Amino acid sequence: MLTTLRNPKLLKLYVIPLISNLTGSMTWAISVIYALDLGASILQVNLISTVWSTMSILVVVPFGILSDRLGRKPMLIVPTILTILGSTMRSLATDPNHLLIAAFVGALSSDFFTVLISMVADVAEPEEQRESISTLLLFSSIGMVMGPLLGSFILTLPQMTLRNLYQMDVVVQTCVLLYVIVKVSETKTEAKSEKVEYRTHLSDLVNKPNFRLMLVMASFFFYFFSTMNTYVPICGRIVLGLSDSQVSTLATFRGLAIMFIRFSVATFLNKVPARPFLISTLALGGMTALVTPIANSYITLTGITFLYGVSFGATMVLGYTLVTSDSTPSSRGTANAIYSVFQSIGSLAVVFTSSLAETVGLAPVFLIGGVAALLSIIPIFLRKTRS
Repeated sequence: MLTTLRNPKLLKLYVIPLISNLTGSMTWAISVIYALDLGASILQVNLISTVWSTMSILVVVPFGILSDRLGRKPMLIVPTILTILGSTMRSLATDPNHLLIAAFVGALSSDFFTVLISMVADVAEPEEQRESISTLLLFSSIGMVMGPLLGSFILTLPQMTLRNLYQMDVVVQTCVLLYVIVKVSETKTEAKSEKVEYRTHLSDLVNKPNFRLMLVMASFFFYFFSTMNTYVPICGRIVLGLSDSQVSTLATFRGLAIMFIRFSVATFLNKVPARPFLISTLALGGMTALVTPIANSYITLTGITFLYGVSFGATMVLGYTLVTSDSTPSSRGTANAIYSVFQSIGSLAVVFTSSLAETVGLAPVFLIGGVAALLSIIPIFLRKTRS
């Protein structure tokens, strides 16, 4: 799957999520415990976590349309600037409400990755799209692995705090911005001259049964994934009493799983049809959520985190590959944006479990998340096979 590394245009794009995720995932791994340390309740933690999803619903489709109309590069620069601003605000936060405001600002950058996927699809040949998307996600997952591991090490150093990790993120994201401005070229060559009827593209996309089924799958699966991302750290900190470093390393194991499956998915797809492969990964995700309430140690929680990382990594590759196949180059940014919106809708729904978690406990929350992942299998059963 690494043959696309020979393409210098693709390689320049692959580097972006690798660098960005190095500190982005480092701060993501400690975001829940950082909020808890500032006195946040479970409701506030959920609000901070789901602001990203809420804003995605509002900005991703417009950004996707603009990336089809104005070009990809401007829509990559603007989210990067907003990411820097959000991280700066988090590094200065002294109250959970400050984190909520920072999340609101940072969430305006939520189209960053869908634009990158569109850029890779623009550059790659049609027969290379699956491999190039897998490689982009692989580089992203390498950063996701290294980031939490680096953060865990930094936290063991004298006088280093969670706040210092956010300060480091500001510096690294600024470097990413400069790299994009100087080194990355526009990939949609017809962006300035092409006039597109976007209502027609939207109508064509929504009228495709396979595309609609992918949207349903995304909303259910990302409800499950958001449940695990939010409540597994809470379970580790509050229920199991894990240290900050241990909670942070959970994200490292999740990242390792994602990296492993993204590296292997192209090989698996040469041997296993996409539909049963995707169904098996969705089922794996559902099972991890169902068994999480019985986790009684750091080791068992680590194993669960690794397995739901495998499920997420494979689903991301397959999902975006199928969405790309359902769209055309002129509508690809819009298609990826709509797909991302439905991911966000699923993630946003998790906020409604806050009162349940506080009054009843975490077990029913994980149960609902597991059922949601299993329900996401149904649209894949119904999806028509494409050549």
